[in-house]
Amino acid sequence: MTMTDAADNAHPATSVSYTGKGGIAEFRTAPFAKETEITGPLKAKLFVSSSTADMDLFVDIRQLDATGREVTVETTYAAAGPIAKGWLRASHRKTDPVRSLPYQPYHTHDEIQKLTPGEVVAVEVEIWPTSMVFPKGSRLVLSVTAVDGMVPGQFYHTDPADRPAEVFIDGTYTLHTGGDYDAHLLLPIIPGNS
Repeated sequence: MTMTDAADNAHPATSVSYTGKGGIAEFRTAPFAKETEITGPLKAKLFVSSSTADMDLFVDIRQLDATGREVTVETTYAAAGPIAKGWLRASHRKTDPVRSLPYQPYHTHDEIQKLTPGEVVAVEVEIWPTSMVFPKGSRLVLSVTAVDGMVPGQFYHTDPADRPAEVFIDGTYTLHTGGDYDAHLLLPIIPGNS
């Protein structure tokens, strides 16, 4: 399954589900036909549903070389991590349309919008800026999980008061793409290098 272009609803609607107990949903590009530079902020627009009243979304942007091996970078929180990262709690999805930018949603955090189990809602996840050159033959991977598992020992997000297991661990979470769901990843591709 691939993420669809924002204006492309020619792909049939489909979905992928994962659990809060270490499940993951991944979307991979085709191999880049030529060297491509991605520099700047990123944003993922996702359409999600949950079997529970909320969900956490941890989004990683990763690079695979032409052999399929992950290319990691040194980050502010790990010696070897993904090339970019973003996160959002679905109940905090409300944005301010005046203060939001096309590549940077401004979440107001002034209202808790719980999920209705099974109902599909749109969320915009800000992803930290990056600067990475993707050689010809490499791929970009968008990974979405319910837990922040990239940095063992630092960011567990296991406080039962903040993350009750019956909502954030025991649930089944679904990403919807294609058809009426214009799920997409906004990438800052540098002209002339793509």
